[in-house]
Amino acid sequence: MATQHFINDGETLVQDALDGLALTNPNLIYDRANKAIINSEHDGNKQVTIISGGGAGHEPSFAALVGNGLLGAAVSGNVFASPSVQQIVNTVIKVGGSSGTLLVIMNYTGDVLHFHLAAEKARVAGFDTALLVVGDDVSVGRKRSGRVGRRGLAGTILVEKVLGARAQMGNVTLPELQKFGEDIVGRLATVGAALGHVHLPGRPKADFVESEDQVELGMGIHNESGCRILKPQPPIADLIDQMLDQILDVNDADRHYVDFDPKNTVLLVNNLGGVSSLEFSAITKTAIDRLGIRNIVPVRTYAGAFMTSLDNKGFSITLLNTNDEIIQYLDVPAYTLGWTSTGSQASGTKVQAAQEVESSNRVHAEYASTSLLRVDITALSTALLYACHKIVDVEQEIDRYDAVVGDGDCGSTLGRAARAIIKSIKDDEFFAANTDAVRFLDTIAQIVEDNMDGTSGALYAIFLNALAASLRNIGLVAKKEIVVEPTQWVQASAEALEALQRATPARAGDRTLMDALEPFIATLKATRTVSTALAAARDGKNKTKGMPAAFGRAVYVPEQSWSEVPDPGATGLVYFLEGLFSNW
Repeated sequence: MATQHFINDGETLVQDALDGLALTNPNLIYDRANKAIINSEHDGNKQVTIISGGGAGHEPSFAALVGNGLLGAAVSGNVFASPSVQQIVNTVIKVGGSSGTLLVIMNYTGDVLHFHLAAEKARVAGFDTALLVVGDDVSVGRKRSGRVGRRGLAGTILVEKVLGARAQMGNVTLPELQKFGEDIVGRLATVGAALGHVHLPGRPKADFVESEDQVELGMGIHNESGCRILKPQPPIADLIDQMLDQILDVNDADRHYVDFDPKNTVLLVNNLGGVSSLEFSAITKTAIDRLGIRNIVPVRTYAGAFMTSLDNKGFSITLLNTNDEIIQYLDVPAYTLGWTSTGSQASGTKVQAAQEVESSNRVHAEYASTSLLRVDITALSTALLYACHKIVDVEQEIDRYDAVVGDGDCGSTLGRAARAIIKSIKDDEFFAANTDAVRFLDTIAQIVEDNMDGTSGALYAIFLNALAASLRNIGLVAKKEIVVEPTQWVQASAEALEALQRATPARAGDRTLMDALEPFIATLKATRTVSTALAAARDGKNKTKGMPAAFGRAVYVPEQSWSEVPDPGATGLVYFLEGLFSNW
């Protein structure tokens, strides 16, 4: 792929690209502060709002899919990087309404964690929000993908097209739309192929060693390696046959995800960005021919650049096992620049004045996460301070553990967040005066987000935001001011754990902080006894010594290292819980 670009500043490139999209479509509003494209005609009180997003570099996904009949808004990160949590939350607040908001994303760790956290924060703010994660790749089979699941690829476009049409027709609730989406995801299979990797603007040239006579089968959309390199490069018919084998072979237990009905199959051929129109048309014709040999005649065929990987010289094939209802929604026109297969057209809305757009960009996106639940702020702050000081005291110990099985910064990461909480509680008058349990937790969660990096930060923040959201719902049921009871803390903690488990496949037994968190909450829920729950957390942490790792950098270290130390994340959590409940 080309290593020269006209624009080498990645940040400028993304911002200007989004700006250019809005300038060429009068129905779109560009929110520069949040790198979001918004449908100016969308009414979130009349229909469920669908918001998608992810890293830039996949255009027209997702920004150019914003419009009537498809997305209400799309949020963009930098090239191949997830948007921030606050970008997503602010966009939900601006675009979502009383009908609820469905966040539709592809199955990549950064997107999954950030959008899950954003959904919890939006719930805290009072916005009914749900998440749909699309995984349609079959090239990386069950053995390699494990519980992380299938990668999200171009099949995501079909999911969003169907759900966008269904939402526009109205008379559907957020849970119903989410369930419908899950059904569509289960009907999808995609595989890609490319002649090489791509170069990211403004980045050093990668060390990819590529032959001019090879094809990478199963390559992802972020330069991820495929499942097989075909060398020498096979004829196009042979290549497509191998791709279709991965999708359709019912005897391939590792990749067989969908049973396709030959009479009810939709075909989407997707240009990854760098294939010429001439060559791509021939590829599409060949895909249809090779399906015909298998007695599959697609009931609908879509071909074009729907989800690219910058200028990757490659393509993907998606099959959707459909039915009459899904076809009905696929046939509903969508008025967006990115969905051209149905004859995209402008709706003729009057062009907004520049000052109106600028005013829209300044909409105040902060929210007041208040509730009717009250706490003893002095006791809670004192317990939290003690727990944070405990973390600071053991910071180096945890770093030593992490140096054996990770990158050596777990303790520092926890310590940085702990010191930030200590400083805020001591210096901020808010903590001295505010007795609102939800507001307190929401503020602590924001401090964690701002000061705790990486996966640990996302996991803690998701749990804290989910805890706040659950407490808020308890307060809404009570309909009066009440002091939070221990049973309500336990209930909210159990619900927060469930929310966290929806965001990550990690479970007890995988050598993560879940080995301490899950037994702590389960025991607390069963016994209502803190000392017993703490003992269960310690036991869970101790069991991680010698336990094979399933997630994180520890997966890649020599196995003998696992027996030397317990999991650093689980250790840090146990120390924190011991400090928090030291005076219980």
